[in-house]
Amino acid sequence: MTPSIKMLNLYRNISGRWSLMLFFFKWDKDYRKDLITTVLAFVILIYEIWSWMTIYDIIAAALDATILAVQLGGDMTVIPADYRPSHGGIPYTASNSTYVSYHELSVPMAEVLPAPVEDALGFHNPVNAIKTCKESPLVSDRVDDALMLRETVPWQEDNTPINFVFSRHQLRYIAIRVLNKLQHTTNGVLLAFQDTADALVDETRPATLRKAYYYDGLLTVEAFRSRIFRGNLQHETEVYTDLTTYFPVERERSGGRSFLRFRPDFTNRVSLHTGITCLLLTENNRVALLYQGTTKAVGANMVCLGGSGSLEYKDLKRSGAPKDLRSILVYAMAREVCEETGMDKWFDDVRANTIVTGFFRWIDRCGLPEFVGLTRPGNVPFSKERKVDGDEVVRFEEVPVTIRKPEDFHDVVAYLRAHNIHTALSSFMALKRMTVIAGYNAADATPEQKEIYRRVSAFITGN
Repeated sequence: MTPSIKMLNLYRNISGRWSLMLFFFKWDKDYRKDLITTVLAFVILIYEIWSWMTIYDIIAAALDATILAVQLGGDMTVIPADYRPSHGGIPYTASNSTYVSYHELSVPMAEVLPAPVEDALGFHNPVNAIKTCKESPLVSDRVDDALMLRETVPWQEDNTPINFVFSRHQLRYIAIRVLNKLQHTTNGVLLAFQDTADALVDETRPATLRKAYYYDGLLTVEAFRSRIFRGNLQHETEVYTDLTTYFPVERERSGGRSFLRFRPDFTNRVSLHTGITCLLLTENNRVALLYQGTTKAVGANMVCLGGSGSLEYKDLKRSGAPKDLRSILVYAMAREVCEETGMDKWFDDVRANTIVTGFFRWIDRCGLPEFVGLTRPGNVPFSKERKVDGDEVVRFEEVPVTIRKPEDFHDVVAYLRAHNIHTALSSFMALKRMTVIAGYNAADATPEQKEIYRRVSAFITGN
C-alpha cells in the first residue's frame, strides 16, 4: 500500500468516526448525555491542569481523567460503549444474510417479489441466468426500453425529512461497519432515486430525487440484510439480533403458499441512494476488467466491468442540473469511470461517449435502485495507459473478446463463466442488458426494440 493510500485511509478513519459521532448525536438521546458528560469532563480537566495549585487539584484532575477513560474506552473513541465492536470483552460482528425473516417465515432473498406497481411493469428476477454473481436483481425490459427511448425523463427534488431509525440495533450495526478499519466508511452526501420505476415510464409525472447520506444507506439497505453476531462466555459465536426482520416486505398468499413481496411504501422505509454502473469498452473494443481493492465499502475484492459507484448529490450541480435525468446519470457514470481508471483529464470525452441503457433493483439491498450504461473509448487510451486509482481499483485487465456488435456480448458472458470470474451484480446486469439488446435484432422484434438495437450498434461502432 502506497503512503498516499495510507494517508487516505487515515483520513477516512478519522472522518468516519467524526461523522458517526454527529450521527449518533442526532438520533440517540442517551448518547447526547454521554457526549456532553465527556466534553464537560475534558473542560474541567483542562481547567484543573491550568489552575493547579495544591495536591487536591491533582486528585481532582485524576478523577476527571478516570471519567474520561471510562467514557472513551480502551480504543479512545466517543462511540457509546454498548455499540462498540468489542464491549465487555465480548466481540460483535455483522454479516450479510441470504434469507429474510418475517414472523414465522424464512424466505431466500432471491424469491422476494417486486412491489405491486413494479410487478405490473414486468419486473422479475432472472436468477437462473445469473451464474457469475451471488446477489439477485429485479429488472423489467419494458422499463429499460422506455428509459432509452423517451424524449426526456423529467425529475423533481423532494427533501421532506424521513426518519429511518426503527431500532437501536441499526445503530450498533452502523458502528460495527464504520469502526471496521478494513473497509473505511465515511458519510458521503448522495442522491437517491426515492421513487418507484413507473416514474421512468409514465410521461405524466417526474421522477423523485432526494438528498441522501451514506450512513442512512448503511442504517437501512445494508443493515436490513444483515445479522449481528457476538461471542458468548464459552467463546462460541451466536446470533445477537437478526435485522432482516426489518426488510421492507409483506406477506402474500397464493396457491396455498406464502410469499414475501416488497411493500407498496418500501421507498419510504429505506434510504435508496442510487447506484450507477456502466460497461467500459477500451480502444481495443474489449470489455474492461477492473479488480476492486479491499477498502471499497461495497464490492470489495470483486470484479467490475467498468465504472461503478453511487450518484452523488454534487452531480446535480456539476452536471448543470439538466431537465433530463439521464444527463445527470451520464455525468455520474463518466465521473466514476474516470475516477477508477485514473483518466480524469479525459472526463469530457468519456462523458460524450456514455449512454444509459437500463435500470434494476438489488433485492438483497432492500430494492436499492441501480442505473446501468455503456461507455465507448472514443479517443481515450484506457488500455494503453491501464491506469488504476490504487485504492478502489487495484488491477486493470480486459476480456479477450472483440466487441463489434451487441451479439458479441454473449461471448463476454461465456468467457466470464468459463473462467469462473465473479463480477459485482451491477456489472453483470449492465452486461446482461446488452445481451437483451442483442436479441432485439430478431425478426419478431418490435419496431421499438429494433430502434434500440440500431442505436446501440451505431454507438458501439461510433457511427
